[in-house]
Amino acid sequence: MTDYIELFSTQPSRDKLAAAFDGIEADITYIDDHEIVVYYSPFRIFDRPASILGQSVYACHRPETRSVVEGMLEEFKSGTSIKKSHRDVSTKTGRTVQVCYQAMHDKQGVYLGCLEAVTYRD
Repeated sequence: MTDYIELFSTQPSRDKLAAAFDGIEADITYIDDHEIVVYYSPFRIFDRPASILGQSVYACHRPETRSVVEGMLEEFKSGTSIKKSHRDVSTKTGRTVQVCYQAMHDKQGVYLGCLEAVTYRD
């Protein structure tokens, strides 16, 4: 494994790329193509325990939302949708947040997972 990742015409080190992602003021979660949570940023709007890493995305959602999450991920996998978003209110702060979901595909169109980004909107 190399310490560098090729991005366009540059190759930042893994540490620099991780620092860049960790420095973004957004609650970011990456769910892989098997619906496993593989990353979340240190900036948190929605509380999640560290134990969620390596677990199913459904472990951090209420049971009544499972069908909505499943439907969205199926649309992302099939390519019928690539983005979804909605506004919500953080129960922790009472502030309005924007929740954005983005399907991730490689250059050949193969589904790689879903990126969720939550930001404050007030």
